[in-house]
Amino acid sequence: METKKTELLLTEDDFLFLEKMILSMGYRNITRNDSSKEFLRLNLSPPRPIRGRETSYRYTNNGYTVFLHTTYLEASKKWRDKGTDAGWILIAEGDKARYFAKPFSRTKGFIMKFLRYAWVTKWKVDNRPLCPECKAYMHITKKVGTRQYYFICRNMISHKKEQPLFLPWDVGLPFNALKFLNIRREYSEKYNKKIKDGGKAVTPARKIRKTWKIGRPENLV
Repeated sequence: METKKTELLLTEDDFLFLEKMILSMGYRNITRNDSSKEFLRLNLSPPRPIRGRETSYRYTNNGYTVFLHTTYLEASKKWRDKGTDAGWILIAEGDKARYFAKPFSRTKGFIMKFLRYAWVTKWKVDNRPLCPECKAYMHITKKVGTRQYYFICRNMISHKKEQPLFLPWDVGLPFNALKFLNIRREYSEKYNKKIKDGGKAVTPARKIRKTWKIGRPENLV
């Protein structure tokens, strides 16, 4: 018999623990003033009515910024209602998202999974690789139509080669962190296979999630 995942009933204490660990990693809270500046700069409008301001965090290094979106509404001291949202972790370069982790449903293990990915994603930004040939920062890229991320350097003139230079997405990642990622990836592959075997299409969550409208695209960076 197939068992359905059930969302956890998370508490304020769960959030306080999550926040304590996130801040200890070096992330900082995205303040209301931070958000107001972004709304004003880009004239943002949500794709649907949104109640409450979600507690989120950011960390910037080596030209990339990691964003953590928790689904927790700090003003009302509660998590968003069940089934209305998931936790998100992404890497951006300026206003352009370069990487999305798979969304985090608030099911068993949510807090620790979210924290581990927050640590791993920060590590990738802190250890953004330099090109072995020209020593420039390499850039995050993704194989079209897949979730296969890589680092790339397109400076072929400096390389004196006809093809870009690639490095694996997990280059240099500590063993325990890689082991954790592989466990989640294997689970995702099994789940997607079960969905496909049942005759259903697997649509990435980032494609389902509706984007915000940008009223001032000339201010994008």
